[in-house]
Amino acid sequence: MAWLPAAQADDTYQKLQSGPMIGHASMAEVLIWVQTTGPAEVAIKYWIEGDRSQAFETTPIVTEKETAFVAKCMADEVRSDSTYVYEVWIDGEKVTPRFRDEFRDGSAIPLSFSTPNNWRFREEGHQVFDLTIGFGSCAYINQEGGYDRLSNEDPYGAGYEIFESIYEKDPDIFVWLGDNVYLREADWTSWTGILQRWTHDRSTPHLRGLLANRPNYAIWDDHDYGPNDSGWDFWNKAQTTKAFNLFNGNPSAGLPTLPGIFTFFNRSDVNVYLLDNRFHRDGPEHLKAFDREKALLGKKQVDWLISSLKYRQGQSTGGYLPSYPSNFNIICIGNTVLGDTGSVDSYQLFDEELQYLMDRIMEEGIDGVVFMSGDVHFGEVNLVELKGGGQAGVPGKAGLKGQSYRFMEVTTSPLTAGSWGGPEKNIHRYDIFPGEKDTVGVRNFATLSFNGPLDDRHMTIRYYDTDGNLLNQKEGASEGVVTDKSVISANWLKAPERRED
Repeated sequence: MAWLPAAQADDTYQKLQSGPMIGHASMAEVLIWVQTTGPAEVAIKYWIEGDRSQAFETTPIVTEKETAFVAKCMADEVRSDSTYVYEVWIDGEKVTPRFRDEFRDGSAIPLSFSTPNNWRFREEGHQVFDLTIGFGSCAYINQEGGYDRLSNEDPYGAGYEIFESIYEKDPDIFVWLGDNVYLREADWTSWTGILQRWTHDRSTPHLRGLLANRPNYAIWDDHDYGPNDSGWDFWNKAQTTKAFNLFNGNPSAGLPTLPGIFTFFNRSDVNVYLLDNRFHRDGPEHLKAFDREKALLGKKQVDWLISSLKYRQGQSTGGYLPSYPSNFNIICIGNTVLGDTGSVDSYQLFDEELQYLMDRIMEEGIDGVVFMSGDVHFGEVNLVELKGGGQAGVPGKAGLKGQSYRFMEVTTSPLTAGSWGGPEKNIHRYDIFPGEKDTVGVRNFATLSFNGPLDDRHMTIRYYDTDGNLLNQKEGASEGVVTDKSVISANWLKAPERRED
């Protein structure tokens, strides 16, 4: 297997191919991902910020060619609500990762990670903690001499500085919304090709700061799963699944009885569900003619989502208090859900399954549902209000009769792939942007910020361009102030029986 040159040029850390990257962070352990240029022993040393006298070290891992020389080191001597400084050690030598020379003069990257706050069942009551989550999708990285796509004879990917703009916005967490790498035709047919694509893209020097200092989570879409628009029938999905799990640090992938990459994590009163829209997806065949419902997520994954949402719902039932009460339930999925985008991957084309999903959410009275999506190479916000029909089990008639259920979708795409302005009309579009524009037609990323006391939480949507300029800036206001419609009340998104309109 012919490996690419290491991303870093300095001889003092020539054994580091890419990373470090922070993966899933819990109150008891934190994953630190590292890729080396060849077989090597990797360990992480870490200590609470300001107190190096009590330093800990992860169990050393020897990287191997078959697994792309990747080490997943577990910092398992941590405690909640703490910030740790860490170091990367390879073959007994300390490695100092640096920014690229054109960003912050190539200085050393400050390496740190934080553990979540433990706010449940505290005597001081219902204190929750503010946080910001960043999101992005469609990261096309050019490869000289590779099987690349062009845009008007120019390379398709551009504006890698966007990753450094995300780093400077300093979100607490970053979620990759799919098409995080673009597997080419030469890649997805072999384990060697798949690993080389992931290695090439992960070694992009602009990524270093973003990966090294906050938890990174991910879902996939078609291009990091396999061929364009591929689904359940992709013959090599076992290997692309293995590579996805190898190069990412999610807390889990699927269930013992249901394969895929779907999982869940919680931070404060925000529950985040990471869905798999490829492993079980049907293709373009006309299944209805054969009396078979067309699947995107598949009924079992939808049922897992609903069961998880209900289990973690923030209301007490018979004195039972869930472990993860939520004001906001962020459902991340690679394709669009509510918007009329014209995409062949839109959930709208899987109408029976989508109806089942929405009916179940309404019937269970789930609060604060916000879909986060990518894929379509433009950005927009959508709002759908559905009326309850009072007939549980009847498609399209779920929920409290005559009551209104609100659902939002925030779509952010692309990061570095080509962009466009999106369809001119969309009846569900919720315009948070100033002036006449109601979509984002440039490369972009988004953040959701959650603030306020538990009984008055708000979510603020922000869109940024490649250079970090705020795209939903309020006209006439000071820099950094978003439009009024960009701030969403948790109460406004609650299910009707709990909402105070």
